[in-house]
Amino acid sequence: MRPVKLATLDRRFLDDGMACDLSLGGARIRRYSPRPLPTRLMIFDEAARSLRPALIVWTAGQEIGVRFTGPERPADRKELLRLAARYYAVGS
Repeated sequence: MRPVKLATLDRRFLDDGMACDLSLGGARIRRYSPRPLPTRLMIFDEAARSLRPALIVWTAGQEIGVRFTGPERPADRKELLRLAARYYAVGS
């Protein structure tokens, strides 16, 4: 299991989660809240400090299945501050 953060395409925090199953094409993510999500989002992998665009293809309770829609890339400094620094969940 890998800790992830779900973010909008413009890198705004949405929810915390854990990637339970992870492959080159997608992931099953267990979320920590029932808050609604957009269909397209960014997955921030906390361990790799990387971002990857994704499309939600199924939901079941607080679990979602996503298909990756682009390559993984390292998060830049601004994205790290927004998604991984102290108080990341506080909106700006």
